[in-house]
Amino acid sequence: MSMPDADETAQDRLSALPWPCQTRILRLLPLRTRVLMCLACKYFYQLIQEEALQDVSMLDVNDLYGQQARTCLSWAFRNNLTALRRIAASGHSCLEPLLTACHLPAGQAILSQLTSIHLDSVNQFRDNQLSDLLAACPNLEVLALPRCGKLTDAAAITIGALLPHLREVSCRDWTALTDGGVALLARGCPKLEDITLDGCFRVGSEALAALVRLCPRLRRLSIAKSYGVTDSALEALSEHGVALEELCLRQCPRVAAVQHLARCNRLTTVDLSGCGNVAGPSLLAMLSGCGASLVSLQLNGCVGLNGEEVAAVGRLCPRLRSLNVRGLAVMDEHLLELAAGCTNLQSLCLAWCTKVTEEGLRPLVARNPDLQDLDIEALYLLTDSMLTGLAEYVPRLSRLSMRMCHRFNPEAIVALVEATALRSLLVSGVLDEAHTTDLVKRVRQVRPDCEMKW
Repeated sequence: MSMPDADETAQDRLSALPWPCQTRILRLLPLRTRVLMCLACKYFYQLIQEEALQDVSMLDVNDLYGQQARTCLSWAFRNNLTALRRIAASGHSCLEPLLTACHLPAGQAILSQLTSIHLDSVNQFRDNQLSDLLAACPNLEVLALPRCGKLTDAAAITIGALLPHLREVSCRDWTALTDGGVALLARGCPKLEDITLDGCFRVGSEALAALVRLCPRLRRLSIAKSYGVTDSALEALSEHGVALEELCLRQCPRVAAVQHLARCNRLTTVDLSGCGNVAGPSLLAMLSGCGASLVSLQLNGCVGLNGEEVAAVGRLCPRLRSLNVRGLAVMDEHLLELAAGCTNLQSLCLAWCTKVTEEGLRPLVARNPDLQDLDIEALYLLTDSMLTGLAEYVPRLSRLSMRMCHRFNPEAIVALVEATALRSLLVSGVLDEAHTTDLVKRVRQVRPDCEMKW
């Protein structure tokens, strides 16, 4: 007697259930899973086509590659997915079905109802192809095209010309994009609220000034690794960007006069990482104006700052939940002052603040019981008693980097894992190879799902 194949077994089990139960089960599955089931079994194909497509609003095929992704998208554009509003995909294989859909009635119907498209790392995506796609998607509000490196100013101009309702756009790593392209995008998208320009090293102050002047709703602006962003951009932000809530100027080395941001008193997140020309007086002037609203402040690599500015953060930023001062000249007395004002921290990075001891860190940790992410890499002076303090004060701790803290012993580390909610532990450089291997084994016995990096 032959064994029934998988299709027959699955069909028998589903068909034995009442019809509403079958439909309910199928609708709980991700669309991608439903598509694969359609391709694998005729029974599922009919059932899903008739009963389990009407509610589909999101199609994410980011974890499918090559032919699988292409097949899944092609199938979706041939079917009546009346509720589909968002598509996310990555890699060159997703491009063909999208462009084909632009010329098919069923595909055009779906594209015209989309409000969000996210296409990552489509390396061969050209300006003219984007123009064809966007012409079929007039209702887009979100467009993310990170790492689509062949797109140029022409693509930005097309976005501005065709997407008047756009609220969010990501042009990350468009290395050919310039100020002119961004300015024309801004002119055509006055409802823009969120833009990412990280890695667009040809984009500078002129583009940022145009964005805040032409897009009054702009609340988030991110640009990283741009030599073209200067203090004139900060002046424009001060004049026109008062609605900004999140600002990232990471690794923009010509940024210095951050005191201009004092007028942006709605800011909740500021990232100045790697802005080495920012000096203490400028930062303090900025925080005097917008510090009260900040919940996240990233200052790692700001070599023009010192411990006095970190100490003042507690007084000027009482709502702060995330602070990164990696590599700054912070000492215990600065942390004591910080602890006096900061009691809501959930994420704290003190990596390479090598003068810090338990005397300064313990009081800060004790006053922040909600701390979940702590980086103490290369704090060579800390000992096991600090780990005991963490176990006592921050039971919700879920991530800890203790790289190169060579005074910690395995017993104290394991005890900390037992006493907290740790799910990620970075321990390279703490012990020698043999003891590290043993530590990993012991930690996994206590917390099997703890991610270890060594």
